[in-house]
Amino acid sequence: MPKTPPTLSLFNTLTRQVEPVRPVTEGRISLYTCGPTVYNYAHIGNLRTFLFQDLLKRTFRAAGYQVQHCMNITDVEDKIIRDSQGALAADASNEERHAAMKTLTDRFTTIFLEDLDTLGILPADHMPRATDYIPQMIRLIQDLEAKGLAYVREGSVYYRIAGLPQYGCLAHLDREGMQSGASVDADEYERDSVTDFVLWKAAKPGEPWWASPWGPGRPGWHIECSAMGMDLLGDRVDLHSGGVDLIFPHHENEIAQSEGCLGHRWVNHWVHGEFLMVEGQKMAKSLGNFFTLRDLTAKGVDATALRYAIQSNHYRKVLNFSFEGLRGAENALKRIRAFRARMEGEGSAGGGPWKEALDSTARLAQARESFWATMADDLNTPEALAELFTLISDLNAQDDHVALIREERDAVLAFLDETDAIFAAWPHQAHGLDAEVEALIEARRAAKAAKNWAEADRVREQLRTMGIVLEDRKDGSTGWRKA
Repeated sequence: MPKTPPTLSLFNTLTRQVEPVRPVTEGRISLYTCGPTVYNYAHIGNLRTFLFQDLLKRTFRAAGYQVQHCMNITDVEDKIIRDSQGALAADASNEERHAAMKTLTDRFTTIFLEDLDTLGILPADHMPRATDYIPQMIRLIQDLEAKGLAYVREGSVYYRIAGLPQYGCLAHLDREGMQSGASVDADEYERDSVTDFVLWKAAKPGEPWWASPWGPGRPGWHIECSAMGMDLLGDRVDLHSGGVDLIFPHHENEIAQSEGCLGHRWVNHWVHGEFLMVEGQKMAKSLGNFFTLRDLTAKGVDATALRYAIQSNHYRKVLNFSFEGLRGAENALKRIRAFRARMEGEGSAGGGPWKEALDSTARLAQARESFWATMADDLNTPEALAELFTLISDLNAQDDHVALIREERDAVLAFLDETDAIFAAWPHQAHGLDAEVEALIEARRAAKAAKNWAEADRVREQLRTMGIVLEDRKDGSTGWRKA
């Protein structure tokens, strides 16, 4: 990594400019990311956002920062209640309703965490569930009420947006077009329907509820993140991230709630990732292009290739996912991994002087500087990876003619480790793999000698799934290489 943490710049949705990230505490980043609403499987559009956030966190860590990351789990919300309560009797108790909701959200929380693990996404330091923070939400709403920013109507509590002059700052709304005094219970709504929004919803028949100063009810979606974020990360946060679909109303309302309570700016830098399309179209089950991670892995898609395909595109550009693009990602990874395997070896080239020879140490230093300059410029992954591939071409050519010495190879491997700390796609393979592969090759040789062709084919396929390509030689021996 760089000797001192470089200043990383990101596009700030609040100012609409790429700006340096200047943490409240030097060398430390507080990061809040909106997590899933756990009522169904996450689709690959959702996962693009979580992969972007993982890239963001890994880049700061690789650059030398300490990152304190909080990602919430939304486990009470309109869609969750809709999907969890349908099978219950009309006279079901509140305890039964809470239990049904928890059964649903526990199931999909587990599935979500499994998806993160499959994709190599680092776990957050804090992963609070909204239902564990109801007391904090109630206190926050009471604070807003005391400041005149919230009012009660028929057991529900609403935020009075007319009381906050900066409301609309994140989504850059036109205050003249806003309605004052109207109120809306829906968690999600269009920009042209800007109204006072709900903080606490009075209980309705057939819904789970909690006791509150305003009567039985449940929190609105927006108050959840404000309460959890302020409780776990404090009253000044360096970075807050999510998909562009959350800019309004969710993140706009988070600002209103948090800053209405605190009286000062809560988040310094708002960072949003763009949408994902599939083969040039929006995802829709009716079009047959709606995919979860499990849908893709069932089709044989490698999760690491999916990770690379998404992260190699700039997070602020709409990504057109395609199976052709996945194949391109697989080929790119093969090239990096083959280069790594070559650098881990000793090298056998050496044809004497070469007119195109370069100073590998200086070339590597140049590549490292360029890589970090592009990553520090709003996470420009396409340019950063282009720098890596140019280095691979240059050093492969050098090694073909004048073999790099061990010290040079180790320096290259250190840089590959440095970049893999961000992309998590070309790690060092444990040497134990060699013995396992050799044992399988011997099992295949024995099967062929016994004319058990089915078993020989089975072993070859097993090796292929491990990323091992066999090479049967004319002398009867078998070599292998990583795909």
